[in-house]
Amino acid sequence: MTVRVESNSYLTEEQHRVYQLRDSLERNGGTPIGFLELLAAVMAEETWKKVPSGVNQEEPFNSFCEFIEATPPFGLGASVENVRILLQLRHPHEGVPRIREQMDTMRAEVNRLLGPAPERDPIARDARVFGAYDRSGGWVFGLLVARNVQPGTADRRPSETWSVDDGDAEKVSASRFAEMAGTSAARVMRFYRAWERAAADSKVPSADQLIPGQEIDLPDANTWGDYFTVYEQSTDRRERIAEEAKAAGTSYTEAMKVAKNPSAMRTAILGDPKTAAAARDALMGRTELRATIVAQAMSDPAIRAEAAAQTRKAERMEFVRQVAANGKAKTPAGQIIDLSSQARQKVSACLAVVEDSEATPENITDAYETVREAIEETVASDRDLQTIEQRTQYLKALKSTAKGIESIDPQQLATVIDDDVRESIKQLQQTINTLAKSIAGPNDVQGDS
Repeated sequence: MTVRVESNSYLTEEQHRVYQLRDSLERNGGTPIGFLELLAAVMAEETWKKVPSGVNQEEPFNSFCEFIEATPPFGLGASVENVRILLQLRHPHEGVPRIREQMDTMRAEVNRLLGPAPERDPIARDARVFGAYDRSGGWVFGLLVARNVQPGTADRRPSETWSVDDGDAEKVSASRFAEMAGTSAARVMRFYRAWERAAADSKVPSADQLIPGQEIDLPDANTWGDYFTVYEQSTDRRERIAEEAKAAGTSYTEAMKVAKNPSAMRTAILGDPKTAAAARDALMGRTELRATIVAQAMSDPAIRAEAAAQTRKAERMEFVRQVAANGKAKTPAGQIIDLSSQARQKVSACLAVVEDSEATPENITDAYETVREAIEETVASDRDLQTIEQRTQYLKALKSTAKGIESIDPQQLATVIDDDVRESIKQLQQTINTLAKSIAGPNDVQGDS
């Protein structure tokens, strides 16, 4: 018999089936569907007993183990150990009774033909699976990591705590699992984080809820890429998004969709007030961005003017609220006075204006001015208040003038004096004399004459 090993063009029907099985073994280590289904078919049809055992050989293999280890396209060219490992993988649709029965029958027959397995430690077994096929990923390998790894756990040897009951096995650190699997701790953690993201979306149980050796029904194989293939190209950016999604109780997947499409995010912000408000709140929640935004905004004259207008608006709204709440107000001269009942009615009406969410800046200004007028009317309606107000204003003016004059050094003034300065002093003197005469009593006038 002549067979071209590098091509499947001249294979017998049995060899072609073996070729497919070998191809599935090489390509689909991370997705066991193809391998498990083909192996089940090979066992059901007893293909391994029909395929020739080698070139120019008509006789089949003497044992199933020989078939597994024989050079392709006659055998699988694999190790018995690797086939044992693949038998431990679950078909994604084993929840279907027909498929579960098919898989159970196949596993029972293959295990019978292969004989007892030498490996009993569930963690070492899973680590060996992970190390042999970690290049392909999948829910199966995420489960192997999630049920055996607890980040931060002290390293240990499996024999230190393992017993016959898998439930007695303790989880190991990512570095220990990686050592057992012959891979890196970083890769183990990428599977761990991908699993936890899926758990956050309620696709699978959290790793904390799993124990070594535990089996669970896994999601559809096609959804694994939502959490690993695309998103677990581990970067600090993705990690920060993942952490924030977990803290906020939102979907990491949805957050990444937004992060990957800034143009769509910008469109939503410009077109939807709610999205814009959410974006604003998020930006203001980041201290370092808030300072940058303020610095950039204040370099723009238009934004500075708008900021000043908004500040003035906020101050006026707060002024109206305070007056309405207390029924008191501060006069221009600094007096705290009780408003008249008529003034309070006006202020209440103004409060309704500023509390209106649709109030314009003009509405706020009108309400503010109305409250100021109500305060002035209260002062004007009470002669005693008006007298105190005027006296306070005059006293402030006099103190301010005296402070200004006292700041002038006569000696230094003499060195810079000119006609304009002399004229200003003379006019100031005349004004003071006039004010002094207006308040002088009879005795003061006689003393002057």
